[in-house]
Amino acid sequence: MKILLFGSQITIGGAQRVLLDQADWFHSQGQEVMAVFYYDKDGLAEHWQRQHPFPIHVLASYQAGSPVANALRLSQAVLHLRSAIREFQPDVIETFTHDATLFGLPVAAGLNVPVRVAAHHGQFKSLSPLKQKLHSALINSNACDRLVCVSERALNQALAERCKREKISLIYNGIRPIEKNAQLRAETRKALNLNDSDQLVLNVGRLVPEKAQQLLVQAAADVIRQVPNARFAIAGEGPLRESLQNQIEELELTGRFRLLGNRDDIPALLNAADLFVLYSETEGMPISLMEAMSVGLPVIASDLEGCRSLIQDAESGVLLPFGYVEQLAEAIVERLTADSAVNMEMGQRAALTIRTEFTLERSLNKMLALFEDIQRKKSGHRRSRPNRHF
Repeated sequence: MKILLFGSQITIGGAQRVLLDQADWFHSQGQEVMAVFYYDKDGLAEHWQRQHPFPIHVLASYQAGSPVANALRLSQAVLHLRSAIREFQPDVIETFTHDATLFGLPVAAGLNVPVRVAAHHGQFKSLSPLKQKLHSALINSNACDRLVCVSERALNQALAERCKREKISLIYNGIRPIEKNAQLRAETRKALNLNDSDQLVLNVGRLVPEKAQQLLVQAAADVIRQVPNARFAIAGEGPLRESLQNQIEELELTGRFRLLGNRDDIPALLNAADLFVLYSETEGMPISLMEAMSVGLPVIASDLEGCRSLIQDAESGVLLPFGYVEQLAEAIVERLTADSAVNMEMGQRAALTIRTEFTLERSLNKMLALFEDIQRKKSGHRRSRPNRHF
C-alpha cells in the first residue's frame, strides 16, 4: 500500500511528531510512504530527511507576505501537491492538521486517490468561523472517507462542529515506550549540571499560550522555597520564550529554572527527570505526557479529557483543575517530598498503562486496518477499480 501523509508545516510540534512516527512505522511494516508538508517553517527538512528512510517533500518556501503573495504561494503549492500525487500515485492520503485537510483532501479527491482520511487532534477553536464551516462540510462530503479522532475530546469537538458520527473513527494516539536507563540518566543529569540531590521537574512543549508554562514558573518560586533542591526545566521553543525568561529572572529563579529550547534528546531528559508536569489549558492526546508515563515518571497534568484518558487520578498520576497556581505548587511539593517507593509505584502504574494500551503498534495497526477496510468497501462498489486520472 502506498501512503501519503500530509502536514501543514515542518516545525517542532505534536502533529509533526505523530506524522513522522506513523510514517516510520508504516515504512517498517513494508508500506511505501511519502511525507509532504506545505512549508518548512523551522528549516528542518534536510535534518528530518537524514533521520528518516522515506522521502520528505516541501511544497513551498516559508515567508510572511501580503495576501496576494500568500495566495500565489498557495496556488503554486497546490500545483506541486498535484505533481507529487501524480508521481507517487498513493492508495491513501492522511492529513494531519485542519489546514492540511482543507488544502489536501480536495486535491486528493480531484485526483481520485482511493482512500482519503483526516486526523483530528482537537483544536477546532484555532480555526476561524469560516474555516470551521468549510472543514466540517469537507469532512461530511465525499472528498473525505473518514475523520480519525485521537481522543474523546477531539471526537466531541468534531460532533459539536456537526461532523457526521458515521464519518468518525476513534483511534487513540500511540507511542514507542521509552526505556528507563540509569546510565543515560546519570550522563544527562551531569550535562545539565545537576547534583545527585537535585530533583528535576520537567515540562516538554511549545512555548505558546495554550501550554500555560507561565503558571509552572510561578508555581516553581513557591516550590523552591519549600524544596530548595528542586530544579525546573522546559524543553521546547516558541514565541513566549522571552516573556518566560523575563518571568524567571523577575522571580529570581535563574539557575533553578531553565528553558532548554528545542531538543532531540527527549528520552534522555525524561530519564534525567524526577517529576513531569503538563499543566496546559488545552490538550488533545498529549504525546509528551504519554512518553513521560512510559518511562515510569510520576506525572502531574491538567484535568482535561485527553489527560483523563491516560491517567487514573492518584493512582497512575495526579490530575489538577487548570488555573490554580497554589494547588499546582502544593501538588509538586507533595510529589517531591513523597516516599520514593510511593512515586515509584505511581510511575510503574503509569508505565503499565502506556505499554498495554497506548503503544504505537496498537494504534497504527488499527489505522492500517481502517485504510484497508475503506479501500475494500469502496472497491466492493465496483467490479474493478476505474482508471485513476493522474
